[in-house]
Amino acid sequence: MVVFAKICLLGDGSVGKTSLRNRYMGKGLPGDYLPTLGADFAATKVNIPYGNSEKSIRFQIWDLAGQPTFSQIRALYYRQIAGALLVYDITDRASLQNLRSWVQELTQHMGTPSVYINILGNKSDLRTDDSVTTLEAETYISEQILPRYQHLVGSIDHFETSAKTGKNVDKAFITLGRKILEKTS
Repeated sequence: MVVFAKICLLGDGSVGKTSLRNRYMGKGLPGDYLPTLGADFAATKVNIPYGNSEKSIRFQIWDLAGQPTFSQIRALYYRQIAGALLVYDITDRASLQNLRSWVQELTQHMGTPSVYINILGNKSDLRTDDSVTTLEAETYISEQILPRYQHLVGSIDHFETSAKTGKNVDKAFITLGRKILEKTS
């Protein structure tokens, strides 16, 4: 039996949502930055280790534009989602701080009683001394997001990822898939 799961990639423009999706789907990274206009869709079926066996899940991955002008369009895509990957850029502190607004927008429009969320600090391959640290991100998540939204999102896993190197990309999707499978089993 295959479980179908609609998931969304959310976050500010240029944090690497499309690049993360492309990396997960086995596609190469684009040479130049091209913003997503509205939404982009991809689907893939994966087998996820679950207990002593594997279960199949078909992700319907909606990559949503991060620019504020697309907020009304994004609201349409939140309906009936099973999970979300919220992405920030570790070299852009404001993109971390904007996650609270992204969770608020998501929970306002999702139309389901709960949703699973993983937060991805992307572009870990570009880390400098000025970058958001793992501790800083996890503190922000536990103090600014979980207290307000835990009843809707449950636990939140945080991963530092790199679409360029592939660091933790598969792990982030598989962890989200496992959470979704636990709910359907």
